[in-house]
Amino acid sequence: MKRTRKLVTVAVLAVAVVVSAITAAYALSANTTETYAYLPEHSVYFYDTAGEYAWASSEVDTLAVAGVIKGGGTHLFYPGNAITRADFIVMLDRAYGMSEALDNGQVNSNGSFVDVPSSAYYSKAVIAAKAFGIAAGTATGEFQPQQSMTRQDAMVFLKRTIDRTALKLGTGSVSSFSDASRISNYAKPSVSALVGAKVIGGSKGKINPLSKVTRAEMAVMLYRATHLTVQGSGAVYQSRGDLVNLCIGTQNYCDVVIENYDPSVTYTGLMEYTDFRRVGGVTYVSLSGKRAIDRTVTYTNGVFTFADGEGTVSIPAAADCVAIDVSQPYHQLNAPTSTGSTYRHCYPSIEDGTVTAIYYSRI
Repeated sequence: MKRTRKLVTVAVLAVAVVVSAITAAYALSANTTETYAYLPEHSVYFYDTAGEYAWASSEVDTLAVAGVIKGGGTHLFYPGNAITRADFIVMLDRAYGMSEALDNGQVNSNGSFVDVPSSAYYSKAVIAAKAFGIAAGTATGEFQPQQSMTRQDAMVFLKRTIDRTALKLGTGSVSSFSDASRISNYAKPSVSALVGAKVIGGSKGKINPLSKVTRAEMAVMLYRATHLTVQGSGAVYQSRGDLVNLCIGTQNYCDVVIENYDPSVTYTGLMEYTDFRRVGGVTYVSLSGKRAIDRTVTYTNGVFTFADGEGTVSIPAAADCVAIDVSQPYHQLNAPTSTGSTYRHCYPSIEDGTVTAIYYSRI
């Protein structure tokens, strides 16, 4: 499972973004080694992908880690905003490496468009997309970069991009959508193929071909397109319960494969991890022991004193110990602190008798 599908040779893109909890009795001990990862139920990076946009938060975070998407402000993604044609092409370029292929001479430039200034931040991406036959202009040579992208045009651009990878999509049907007649003739093959590949699912029985693509919709669409797998006659997106995003201390990992996956377990919150490793570009982990963040602590002179049901125990902080606020956005604190005012509870990750990471909650 790879992270994006990069362009390879002669207009061919090679794929690259591609991956019952039991609470045991536990007493903190200075000799304990129990390492914990946090599996967020919200975006790690952005405040505004919660609530009505929670359905896109995991995909947004995965693409943010890969550098495919970026926020538009301090911890803001603006998921409900329409995306322009220029920005959609920039996202495709970051995910599939079109500019890189152009720079390497794997495809020859075919020039730009009359309304794309060479100084524009999106100029190189548009030139690369035109070279690959992904971006097409009007009869007068315009690309209309600042125009909002419609859903059907986004599907056309995305289908053209996938066609230039080693993957091929099968055929699909849009007959089940009540507004299928509104799809323009030029877009029907692309829309049908992406529906068949489960990249597009529609909403409330509609495909909404002429609606503007929101940033949240773009993220989910692009995530699914970069996670296609070959099945039978064509590539298909398949949602995987054993594929998660998780945080260990300050590091965020996406597309992590749970080796001991159990479909009866809900993989969220703080969980003990073991066998964390990366092989062939894929990260694997074993997860167990879901843990509530429910401890109180006093932190003084590099030592944590935790309260538990039977008294207290003191454990030193490792030299590189990090303190984490698991609320949105997930972030590192300047230093460990006692619980009480801002942070009501915490829970430590302990290795070889020292606290290597401590997770704080405001609740």
